[in-house]
Amino acid sequence: MQYQDFCNANPGHCASGGEAILEWTEDAEMTLTRVNREVNAEIEFQPDWDSRGVEDFWCYPADGVGDCEDFALEKRQRLVALGLPRGALTLAIVHHTEKFFAHTLLLAETTAGTFLLDNLDDALRCWDAVPYRFERREGSDGRWIRYRPIRQAE
Repeated sequence: MQYQDFCNANPGHCASGGEAILEWTEDAEMTLTRVNREVNAEIEFQPDWDSRGVEDFWCYPADGVGDCEDFALEKRQRLVALGLPRGALTLAIVHHTEKFFAHTLLLAETTAGTFLLDNLDDALRCWDAVPYRFERREGSDGRWIRYRPIRQAE
């Protein structure tokens, strides 16, 4: 719901478009890594409750502070401005399996795999090399996909 409010307040910032998969090149890797590091260094993490007085509010970082979804939105905005296709840059809502908290991050779908741009890590990581359980993910068409847990065999 909060993402939809963000999209309504920022027309065109959520529309999918362009290729759904980014060609993995040295330039693409350098661009993704640079933007991830720059935003992580420029923005101070601050929960919405502390900065806005509400539990959850999706927006671009303001006054040098933001929470995880603000980082992800800012990274996507910068990457799209640099010419990367919005369709290959989607959001995901995850749960940290070791520290037990909900988290939002940006995914880059590439020909070499799905990489995370995360405010908790300056390095690009493949989606299956992080301690996250994926709950929902934005598809390249802008629709959200909900993951169902896999039951363990008894």
